[in-house]
Amino acid sequence: MIFLRMGTRIIFLRSANPITTFNQLTEKLGYKSVTFAQGQSDSDEHSTLIFITSIGPEITDPDDAEYILLADETGTTVLADIINLKACADIEKVDMGPRIVVFRVPGNENEFADMLSKNYEGNRVSWKDGVRLGEKEQTLISLTTQRLHQAIKSEDFFSDHILVDQNQKECFARLGREALFYLNHNLKDSSWYEYRISLYDAYDNYEKHYQRIVQVFSGLETGLVIGEGWIKDYAHIVMSIMVYQIKLFSFSPPAEIKKILIGLEYDDTGHRLADLDLYNKNRKVSWTEVQKGVKEKRTKMNEGVYLRSELMKRLPEKEKERILKLENEIRELKN
Repeated sequence: MIFLRMGTRIIFLRSANPITTFNQLTEKLGYKSVTFAQGQSDSDEHSTLIFITSIGPEITDPDDAEYILLADETGTTVLADIINLKACADIEKVDMGPRIVVFRVPGNENEFADMLSKNYEGNRVSWKDGVRLGEKEQTLISLTTQRLHQAIKSEDFFSDHILVDQNQKECFARLGREALFYLNHNLKDSSWYEYRISLYDAYDNYEKHYQRIVQVFSGLETGLVIGEGWIKDYAHIVMSIMVYQIKLFSFSPPAEIKKILIGLEYDDTGHRLADLDLYNKNRKVSWTEVQKGVKEKRTKMNEGVYLRSELMKRLPEKEKERILKLENEIRELKN
């Protein structure tokens, strides 16, 4: 589960001929023309937002930009491409905006923003004002509840960002050390959800099922797998059996975790791959809890097929490919 990542790079190109610079970068380098909101939504830690202005402006104000481009490259690569393209003739100056750090939190926008602005001696600003007011040696901390391995829509960021008078390297390192403190302090019930997942498979493919579970929770950034192994489960007072169990920490409530596990129990044809029982505070979470508030009830198998389809839509492509490969291997071992 990832809590921190870098954000997009911000570059301002001061050009004597903005339209010429725009045409060179779009036609020869394939950079994408975007609005300010699109640039924030479509960018991630591997990309760079380029603001092309005339040579007059002195501050890094997005409103001065005649054109905004999005490059799926780091700032260093962008500048190297411009130099190698010999597109520098009209560019008289390059200014760097603040560096960005994205911090994933469980909610509680005001509490997080208050603590960070106080402890980091920062200012609460909008994203646009952060770019405008921030300098290259400052950092803009952006808060979101969304998972971080994807581009995050502008509306999925909290409205307040924290502009910190600290360079990104120092700010990122400090936040990395302190992230769990802020997360634990601001959880509504003052604790994470702690889960146990009991895995049953008649064909003993426990390792591959464990890998499936880890891939899914890693891909969705939904929880931390903190342990696994065999334990004694007392099915009856006088009889015990050995059960393969996985321990998980998560922000997500029991019904959300149960939806994921039901989606892993079945393949897309309704064939059952394994039994995955979920426990929270020694209470077994029933599969019917995922249907609360649903008008049309489904059988467990149909619910499993449906939730698997929803799960696959949410997974990044690489994790989806690994899941399908593991499931093919499981089927081969059963035959």
